[in-house]
Amino acid sequence: MMEHKAFIFDFDTFERELQPLLEEALVSGDTKGLIAFVNDNLGDLKDPYEGQPLEVDWEAMIETADAHQYGDFALTKYYDPLKDIGIGVEWENVQDLISSDPDLPESPILGRTVGPSKVPFDPGKLGSYFQSLDQVRQNHQCLLNLAKKGRPTDFDRPVQMLAEAENAKRGLYVTF
Repeated sequence: MMEHKAFIFDFDTFERELQPLLEEALVSGDTKGLIAFVNDNLGDLKDPYEGQPLEVDWEAMIETADAHQYGDFALTKYYDPLKDIGIGVEWENVQDLISSDPDLPESPILGRTVGPSKVPFDPGKLGSYFQSLDQVRQNHQCLLNLAKKGRPTDFDRPVQMLAEAENAKRGLYVTF
């Protein structure tokens, strides 16, 4: 069963520093820029799976040498992999409830993909999504409004997740 993981994320800095580089690597397949980014920012990065600071030999941890894997390590500059605030396996129930609302252009518990539509960034191959602070605010309000219509307890954890990001004045990184 897939587990929804979410992290408070410095979207604005990511958008300026890494997103263009990541998108270029996804399109071209050339990972040299991502490797240089990781090496240049080594002191700020962590193992995306265990949360430990990266060591000089970090590249030995890469299983598949592609933009997704290198990007996964580079992305840790903008979030703490040990601070998951996601909604776990409950996400499917919440997604089912919100997907029936025709007024929602995208899922408030997911967000948007990054990269080309045919090859979006997805290191785990189960989905990776991003929300800016503005999106977090909109999605938080959306879930509050949906909760008023009924089933408010179903939205407790997602509302709390979005509230945490909003209170931190940050975006979200959601992955499975």
